[in-house]
Amino acid sequence: MKLASTALAAALLLPLGSLSAQAAVSDRMLRVGLYYGSTALPSANLLNSVGSGYRLGYFDDSGNFTSLMTTSETAITMNKSDTLYLASDGTYSTTAGGTAVGGWYVLLGSYASQSEAAAAAAGVSGAYPAWQDGTWQARVGTCASQSEAESLRTSLGLTGTVEKAGNYAVTVVRTGTSQVIFQFDGGSSRSLGVMPDTTGLEDPQTWFKGYKYYGGFRYERINGGNLTVVNMVHLEDYVSCVITWEMGASWHKEALKAQAACARTYAMRNLNKHSTYHFDLCATTDCQAYYGTSNLTSNSIQAAEESEGVCVYYNGTLADTVYSSSNGGASESSENVWVNAVPYLVGKVDPYEGLIADQIPNYNWTVTYTADELEAKLRAKGYQCGDLASFAVTQTTPTGNVYAITFTDVNGKSWSFYKQDARTFLGLRSQRYTVTGGSGSTSSTSTQVSLAGGGSISLNGAYAIDGSGNVSAVSGDAWVITGDGFTQPGGSSGGTAADSYTITGSGWGHGVGMSQYGALSMAKQGYTYDQILKFYYTGVDVY
Repeated sequence: MKLASTALAAALLLPLGSLSAQAAVSDRMLRVGLYYGSTALPSANLLNSVGSGYRLGYFDDSGNFTSLMTTSETAITMNKSDTLYLASDGTYSTTAGGTAVGGWYVLLGSYASQSEAAAAAAGVSGAYPAWQDGTWQARVGTCASQSEAESLRTSLGLTGTVEKAGNYAVTVVRTGTSQVIFQFDGGSSRSLGVMPDTTGLEDPQTWFKGYKYYGGFRYERINGGNLTVVNMVHLEDYVSCVITWEMGASWHKEALKAQAACARTYAMRNLNKHSTYHFDLCATTDCQAYYGTSNLTSNSIQAAEESEGVCVYYNGTLADTVYSSSNGGASESSENVWVNAVPYLVGKVDPYEGLIADQIPNYNWTVTYTADELEAKLRAKGYQCGDLASFAVTQTTPTGNVYAITFTDVNGKSWSFYKQDARTFLGLRSQRYTVTGGSGSTSSTSTQVSLAGGGSISLNGAYAIDGSGNVSAVSGDAWVITGDGFTQPGGSSGGTAADSYTITGSGWGHGVGMSQYGALSMAKQGYTYDQILKFYYTGVDVY
C-alpha cells in the first residue's frame, strides 16, 4: 500500500510484458469525485482517524501536494466563503438560522510568509492567516455583510480595509464553531487541498460522510459554486478499496486479484473521464463503486498487493474490462448487448458459474407479466398497442442469450426490442431467459365450433371483419353462424381470463466480459487470476 503524488497523465500504450508498465501504473494518483454537480456541498467536514491533524495547501496539475500550513485540529470543516449558518447541532447550511458565518472580513495586512501572517493574526482576537493567489494575509471576521464587517473594524479599533472573500475562496473552520483556521483563495486555477499530517503512520485514514478514506481531499468551487469534493488517492489504495465494494472482501484471493486487475485497468483507461468536474472517476457504479476503506480485510489488501500494477491488455492497449455479477451460464459478445464488436469481448458458454449456483443470490429467477401489464408498458413508451396477441423471444445469440423479443397485438402490429433493450424494457435481471405462456394459456373456455356435417374448427387465431372494414381477433363470447344457425364455441358460459407470460432466467447483469461469480468458482477450482481473466477476455495479456 502506498501514499504518493505522481503525474496524472495516462500512458495507455505500454510495452508488452515490460516491468516499467506495472511501475507506471502502480505509481498513479487518482482524483475520485465524491460530491459534485448537483450534489456539490456548501460545507464539508473531515475527522482524522489517527488524531494527527492536517496539512493545508493545494494540489498542482500533476497531483503533487504543496503544503502551506498545518493544523493540529482533528475535526475541521471546509465552507465556501459565503454566508452560511451554524446551527445548534454544529452543522453549516445556507438556511437562515443560528450563527451567520459570512465572507466579509477586515484585512489586517499582507506578508511575505505564513509565519508572519500567523504572527499578525495572533495579535488580534479572532484573526486568522489567509492565502490568496500566492500572497499571505492576516484577516479578521466572517461577517454576513459589509456593514457588519465595518462595525467589527470599529469595535476592534482597526484601520484595515473591509473586503469580501472571492467567489473561489474556501474557509477552514474548527468543526462545530465559527473559529477560522485558514482561508484559501487560489482563484479558478488552484483549489484548496487537505492532507493528513503524516506522523510516521502508513496510509492514515480520514473520516468523511460516514466513510474512511485513504489519501487527501480537494475542495473546488467550480464557477464559484458549492464545493466539489475530490478524494486524491493513490491508485493502489483505490483498487484495494474498490474490490471490496465490487466483490466480497472474504472471497477467494485469486478472484479478488482478478477483480483488482479489472478495477485497475478500468481506472487507467478512464483517467479524466469526468473532466467537466476536473476529476478522473466518480465513486458510483457509473464508474466503480468506491466508499473508502470500510470493507478492507487482510485478504483483500493482500489481493491488491499481490497484483500491484497488473492490468489487462489487448495488443498492447489497455482492455475494456467490463464485468457483471453473473452471466447465467454463458457470457455474451459486446455487439449483441451494446453496439460495437470488441475482439476480446466474445461470448462463450461458462461451465463454472453453475458449479456454485446454490451460492449465488437469486441466480435463477422468474417474472410473470399479464398481457394487460405488458400492454401498459408498451403504451407508456408511446406505442399505440391494442390488446396483446403474443409475446415471444424471436431471436437468440449463438450462446443462447436473448437477442430480440417481439410483441404483437390483435391488429397485427408488432414491436421488437433488441440486445440490451430486450432486458431493460422488461426490467429483467439478465439477457438469458425463456418465455412461456401467452394466448389461451389461462383461458377458461373452449374455442372449438362444431360443424353441421360433423367435426369442428378452432377459432384460435381467427379474425373478424365488421361492417366498417375494421379487423380484430375473435375473443371472448364470440357467436358463429353455421348451417344450423347461431352457436357459441364450446358452449361457453362466460369469459376468458387474461393471458399471462412467465419469464424464466438466470444470472444478473449485462453478461459481457468477466462474471464475478464465475471468477469465484474458477478460483475455487484452482485457477489463478490471470487464467480467470484470459478465460473471460479472449486473447488478452495480463501483466
